Amino acid sequence: MRRLTGVLGVTLSLALVLSSCGDGNGDGSGSGTGAKSEIIAIAADPLEYINPLNDNGSPGIQVAMAMFSPLVTTDPNTGKTVNVMAESVTPDKTSQTWTVKLKAGNTFQNGQPLTAKDYVDSWNLTAQGSNAWKNNGFFSKVDGYDELNPPTPDGATPKPTAVKAMSGLKLIDDLTFSVKLKVPFSQFGLTLQYLGLAPLPEEVRKNPDAYKRKPIGNGAYKLDGEWNAGEDIKLVKWDGYKGPNAPEADSITYRFIPNADTAYNEFLAGTVDFVDVPPTKIKTFKTDAPDGWVTGVSSGANYLVMPAWDQRFKNPKLRHAFSMAIDRKAFADLVGLATPASGLIAPDMNGYREGACKYCSFDAAKAKQLLQEAGGFSGPLNINYNTSSATGQIFAEAIGNMLRQNLGLEVKYTGKQGSEIGELADTRKLDGLRFSGWGHDYPSIEDYLTPMFKSNGDANFSGYSNPALDKVLAQGDAEPDPEKAIAIYQQAEDIALEDMPLIPLYTKSNAYLHSAKIEPRVSKYVGVSALYATFK
Repeated sequence: MRRLTGVLGVTLSLALVLSSCGDGNGDGSGSGTGAKSEIIAIAADPLEYINPLNDNGSPGIQVAMAMFSPLVTTDPNTGKTVNVMAESVTPDKTSQTWTVKLKAGNTFQNGQPLTAKDYVDSWNLTAQGSNAWKNNGFFSKVDGYDELNPPTPDGATPKPTAVKAMSGLKLIDDLTFSVKLKVPFSQFGLTLQYLGLAPLPEEVRKNPDAYKRKPIGNGAYKLDGEWNAGEDIKLVKWDGYKGPNAPEADSITYRFIPNADTAYNEFLAGTVDFVDVPPTKIKTFKTDAPDGWVTGVSSGANYLVMPAWDQRFKNPKLRHAFSMAIDRKAFADLVGLATPASGLIAPDMNGYREGACKYCSFDAAKAKQLLQEAGGFSGPLNINYNTSSATGQIFAEAIGNMLRQNLGLEVKYTGKQGSEIGELADTRKLDGLRFSGWGHDYPSIEDYLTPMFKSNGDANFSGYSNPALDKVLAQGDAEPDPEKAIAIYQQAEDIALEDMPLIPLYTKSNAYLHSAKIEPRVSKYVGVSALYATFK
């Protein structure tokens, strides 16, 4: 999943590795009715819509995971890629053209048969730049993408184009389509597990806005009655689901509680069955719920974002100075269950290198020297934080105090809702720094590099662009040997670390509480999941 639910509630990956857990005999039971119902708390603002093709944040994707099924997924027991909606995914000898054959007999929740055309048309709809859907950039490697996305000023939405379909997508028959990429990409088969590639049925494609709050999926669960913005999302098991690995619950309610501490207290009060432990409770959760907790190392990383659109941050030496002025050990201790970052990649990824970042060691004297060499910093430095997070301001001020004390900067702080911070950044109107994070959508270090650092990456938080890095990424994409590709991607990471549009901060363990009636699924490959919990 995408954008991490980080310390400032930006937006998450749920890929976790088990560290330890309670025995699951806690007293909480939630308020769901029926033998196999559960209420999952999500510490975020309520969703405005459900459309996985137009959402790359954790809250929306968590819900979409129940309602939509991917083409392939990672097996929680083996870590291998297995088919879900796909019968087969086959590359040609160069890994540039891929053929996807669907399993027969699957339908959408409105009864419409699931066909290859649904994928082709849904992907073209997302790739149309004028629609401004959030997963548009995911299709940038497909032949013909550029014709749907003409050059556009930074932060602006492309104008509609006469071309509405990517030339690289071809229908072969009702259940088969092919994808021709601009260049060979050996990781493409792994990418197909991302829900941003989910299909939409024809009636939704004709008028997506009309289905914002009544989505029609192809997954194991469907909406249980009407859903209005701001309300809990109630789902029931869909009898028409024929795919593998259906979750056990008969019904699931997603309850959105903007304040993470409030969500935690709701669990302790027995009104929800599963909740993330917020940073404020890291030191007390084991005693608060001694028999109903689980922790795991997050397969993701957290960063401080430098705005490339602000000329004051243009000099890389200034960015290096900011990085070396941060005492990551002290900050990680403040966050709790956290480890100082030394690179851009999550530690559990194949290709991770300890100490890859040469500007991530705390050295106040060197930081001051680099700032002087960069010509200093003009004006006050603003740090944005998410007001929905109980620790947002605390963590922002911790970073700000380090930059003030070690670099002599004047620092101010601005609190906003996470959605507003994201919108301002997306339109290049955000003043100053913000926090963000990332968790992979498929198990490849390429997924930490292309989205955030490629010039048109769909999660390029900083607005960064470097043709040299783009070129190295393309070389890695074209390398069919996985180990050789990793070595090339590491070169791209080195370029990004030298340019430092994102300052690595920490990786962390996440903690969760669960009621006595459920046992969350825990996998070192795909993480901790309440959706796939077993019932006692």
